[in-house]
Amino acid sequence: MPNLIPTQADQQVAQCLEEGRSFAMIAGAGAGKTTSLISALGHVRKTFGPSLLQQGQRVACITYTKRAVAVTRERLGFDDLFEVSTLHSFLWGEMGRFQADIHEAVTQFVVPLHIEAARKKDDGGESKTAIAARQKAGKLEEELEALVETRAWVYDDSNFSSFSEGLLGHDDVVAVAGYLLKEKSVFRRILGSRYPFIFVDEAQDTFIPIVEGLNELGAGVGLPLVGYFGDPWQQIYDGRAGNFSPPEEGVTITKTENFRCCPQVVELLNSFRDDVEQISSGAAADLVGSVELVLVEAEAPEAKEGRQKVYSAEQRDRALAKMDDAMAAWGWATEDVTMLFLVRQMIARRMGFETLNSLFTGPFASSRAEDEFKAGGHYLVRTFINVILPLIRAQQDGDQRRVIDLLRANSPSFSADGPYSNRSLGEMIEWSRNAIEKLEAAWASSTVKEVLLLAQDLGLVRMPDRLIEHLSRDPRSEDFDKDIHSQEKGDWLADAFFAMSTEELHPYFDFISENTPFSTQHGVKGEEYPNVVVVFDDVEARWSQYNFNKLLTPKTIGEPTEGQLDRGRKLAYVCFSRAELNLRILFFTPSPAEARAELISKGLFEDGQVKVISLAA
Repeated sequence: MPNLIPTQADQQVAQCLEEGRSFAMIAGAGAGKTTSLISALGHVRKTFGPSLLQQGQRVACITYTKRAVAVTRERLGFDDLFEVSTLHSFLWGEMGRFQADIHEAVTQFVVPLHIEAARKKDDGGESKTAIAARQKAGKLEEELEALVETRAWVYDDSNFSSFSEGLLGHDDVVAVAGYLLKEKSVFRRILGSRYPFIFVDEAQDTFIPIVEGLNELGAGVGLPLVGYFGDPWQQIYDGRAGNFSPPEEGVTITKTENFRCCPQVVELLNSFRDDVEQISSGAAADLVGSVELVLVEAEAPEAKEGRQKVYSAEQRDRALAKMDDAMAAWGWATEDVTMLFLVRQMIARRMGFETLNSLFTGPFASSRAEDEFKAGGHYLVRTFINVILPLIRAQQDGDQRRVIDLLRANSPSFSADGPYSNRSLGEMIEWSRNAIEKLEAAWASSTVKEVLLLAQDLGLVRMPDRLIEHLSRDPRSEDFDKDIHSQEKGDWLADAFFAMSTEELHPYFDFISENTPFSTQHGVKGEEYPNVVVVFDDVEARWSQYNFNKLLTPKTIGEPTEGQLDRGRKLAYVCFSRAELNLRILFFTPSPAEARAELISKGLFEDGQVKVISLAA
């Protein structure tokens, strides 16, 4: 738990606030960064709050996720003095009324930048990559000419822009905001006048143009003041301001406490990074935990996918068995730990929704479809995640109240003008029980499409219009060609999903509902768990952006690229620092004996902390 007594770093922040001096707090994992942020906001409220409100001014607090927004607002007592929002929401809320400037940014900066990027991918040849890049550049140039008449711009809360319709997606909102902050002094002046104090949480994952623009806004002594809270070593997304620094004449403040991790884990963290040396503090200082590295001899991959060598099905099974062996040796049950894998496909394979996951990361899925699937919100799966599977689970648990609540919210049959509106509650409970039993009886032997149609016929669910449209049409009969059908590939995605059996939906639902001990390594930043197992298997992960063998044992395996080094060490640090008490690292390497010697010689681990499991074991 964070120490409520102000730390030295918190006192330095308070001094900056009194002086009107911008700052950047560097706070390692477990340092209580959020507590420091709330403390700074509280100081502003106490010292400057009445005068700010009197002048119609507010304090901006930009956080990384909607969840963080909700937590921060609650901790601040929902005080209207504070504008707490995600970066994109904040940016659009402030720039949306500058329509002429947005138009200038889009036409003179954003679209030309996209055209330039596409042209760089076109080498003048006839490869599919070159042709696609040429077509994209041509389409963008046509859109740019047509934008002469466009004057109304809106923010579409999605990954993609549609310039011809005046819609800006996530990345382009950031690009436009960066342009306005840099080029438009009036925009900066108005922003600073509205928000004399601007705090940015998770600064390391804030976009570079935004940090550069805010640094210009907060330069010098006096208001407006910009305060960053973050940790360069917890940047896990490319293109972000990992090496953020305060505005000119600002102060860099380092917070050295770690209120989360036991001394044994903190010792590893300090060995892993060299810019901040943390001290296990508060209640964590009294914990007695452990760190152990298990080196598993990795098999040479026997199969091939495209140009890449991968494990065969039998090899993957043996790798999973090694994980189980290690868990048994530690005496840990699955429910006692959190297991972190590099990619979701590794989790999907272990849990039993590999085919479903592959479908939504394959050629039929757009980036947007993949993102929505990962969140459980894609329209094809949403009915299962939000209604059908919760209904089945609630009935199996005997939770009739939950069944009725779900049906009242989602069932046409339960609506006030539905076909059974004149029936008593008892009759509706009996009807719902029978309907769900019919659904359960058909589940195991039916396809996804058959279950959806049955749920619709039974009146259990309201379905999205797009889902109904796909259910109503005939499947596409022609073979998919990405060059011809790129705009229609959602049809093939739906057809493949409808043809699947239902067996992978239950484990997918469990994962999305966080009812499992598994998580991706990217998905746990900000989280903490008593017992953590981190799994590094470069072959199974099949992600060239990371190579943990090269990162951790470069003398044994070879040097990583600069990108692999930077991304890998930060992701490893994030994973290691999730453990409050016990950390286990399961590391698959082709040369365990050599890797062991190198890791010990580097001082990352002591002799007694490293064990080896061979292929013959």
